[in-house]
Amino acid sequence: MEHRTWNNPRFRVPCSVFRSGGFTLVEMIVSIGLFTIVLFISSNAFLAVLNADRKSRSTRIAMDSLNISLEDMARRIKTGTSYYCGGTTSSTGTMDCSSGGTSIAFTEQDGITRTAYRLDGTTIKRQVGNTGVELPVVASEIIINKLIFIVRGSDANDSIQPYVTILIDGATTGKVTSSFNVQTTVTQRSYDI
Repeated sequence: MEHRTWNNPRFRVPCSVFRSGGFTLVEMIVSIGLFTIVLFISSNAFLAVLNADRKSRSTRIAMDSLNISLEDMARRIKTGTSYYCGGTTSSTGTMDCSSGGTSIAFTEQDGITRTAYRLDGTTIKRQVGNTGVELPVVASEIIINKLIFIVRGSDANDSIQPYVTILIDGATTGKVTSSFNVQTTVTQRSYDI
């Protein structure tokens, strides 16, 4: 019987036959490793863009809600009279506070109803009349950290047109949080000069 080995010339296969049809194991491992690294870097970039989009969307929704609330508050203050900084609906008369107060009371444009805004924990509340009922002004997704009213010219006998500056510092809640600072100044619609 004939002994067959790889050294036997009848069974010897040239190396070019094995190399022409595929990749070596080392080449496959290197290419898979490079592909994994590129995939990891691109997925991190995609997740960063996705998180930025979520943060932007959450901030936009919160700011839209806050703008609606702030516009309503500004309209009521603008058409009101007898500003009392630091007061409640039972506060009568007028009072300036150039250093700022955490609440404001004023008479609505009907000339009878007193309305007050104040910070209650982490939300702005509005009380109309002496009912004792306070309603939240901003959406629950918004946390208000600071609310300051600066009132000047509230006395009808001074030579300053009444105006109120509102400063709000807060943040949005949810999966992504964003902080914000908003300031607006409202001048009384009726002339007091």
